[in-house]
Amino acid sequence: MNVHKFERLKNSFLSFFVYSTVRSATIKSHRVGIAYRLAQIILLVYIIGWELILKKGYQAFDSVSSSVTTKVKGQGFVPINATINSSLNKNDPFYYEKLFEIDEKKDFRLLDTADYIIPPNEYNSIFIMSNFIETTQTQGVCDEEVSKPKAKCYNESDCLSLGINLNSWNGIPTGKCVNSSTTPGVSVCEIRAWCPVEHESERNEDHLIRNVLNYTIFIKNDVEFKKFKKKERNILPFITNQYISKCKYHNINDPYCPVFQVDYILSMAEPDKKQKYQMLIKGGVVVIDIIWECDFDFNKQCLPKFGFRRFDTKETNTASGFNFRFANKFRMYDKEYRTLFKAYGLRFIINVSGIGGKFSIVPLMMTIGAGLGLMSISVIIADCVMLHCTKNKTLYQKIKEGEVKKDLLAATTTSSMLNNEF
Repeated sequence: MNVHKFERLKNSFLSFFVYSTVRSATIKSHRVGIAYRLAQIILLVYIIGWELILKKGYQAFDSVSSSVTTKVKGQGFVPINATINSSLNKNDPFYYEKLFEIDEKKDFRLLDTADYIIPPNEYNSIFIMSNFIETTQTQGVCDEEVSKPKAKCYNESDCLSLGINLNSWNGIPTGKCVNSSTTPGVSVCEIRAWCPVEHESERNEDHLIRNVLNYTIFIKNDVEFKKFKKKERNILPFITNQYISKCKYHNINDPYCPVFQVDYILSMAEPDKKQKYQMLIKGGVVVIDIIWECDFDFNKQCLPKFGFRRFDTKETNTASGFNFRFANKFRMYDKEYRTLFKAYGLRFIINVSGIGGKFSIVPLMMTIGAGLGLMSISVIIADCVMLHCTKNKTLYQKIKEGEVKKDLLAATTTSSMLNNEF
């Protein structure tokens, strides 16, 4: 019993010092050879064509760091003491052009960049007001807006114990039920608030700002690739102040002009004309993409590419567009007032992205090493064809999986079986 245990331990110990190697055999089969070479060609095309040339596997890459400066130019016009023309037909194909046209017979209030750029400076974005609701208010008591939940009342008891509904009201209820100043025949709860409260109708187009589509946005973009110590800008060397004052960006006619017309941006981001004008009425969000793809091995100068896309969802029945409120306070006759604005407009988000590449020996060696590893796939494919798709697959399997012991076996391979097979 002890002898058998000793033998097992001995065999286990000696098996640790056995060396296995890949057995090499020349298979003279056209079928296997074609599969092997075809796999090699496909892998070489992938490694050289895709990894090295198209994906630039010989380059090190660095992402872009960016700074953006914007300036808007243009004058807006708002009719004074005028309301929208109710005779306009929305089915008219020129309805929106007529809505935004400037009637020279009417008096207009002029708005410049200090009026319609809110706030004056933002990080990589800009807001242009194109429509607004204006309400001059002072603190006091007044009737609540009819559309607020549980604002309508029939007696004073309806204006008590309103609970969570107060969160959406414009002020604090006084407990009185009064007539609505905007909807005849309807009673609402009285509140203590900034009065009168803002009243928004379904058609809030009385304060549409005309001429917004002719505004221009000047964009200056400075970028840096820190790894390569390279700096670029979209203001190219040949661009002068005189050129900037006259040019307008166009993706074909003038792709490097840094001045963009609002009408062109909206037309590219939203091709549907109705939706484009709805963005001016209700507001919207547009992304301006600036893409830098720089190859510092072959191109001395890197040129940006611009793209425009709408970011917000198209007009829906609820919470459509883009708007916010702000107020300007002032005192008159020792009494505090404020002008409340609900501003609708276009929010332009400037998104800068890009990558720069330059030759480096490290990524080149890594790509070559990975490619050499992939070349072993051709051997696997040839083995699969040899062991499964040939007449002598049983013989090839014995040759491939044979074990070579210490005492070499006599060669028994019949050469006629290995030759002349397709």
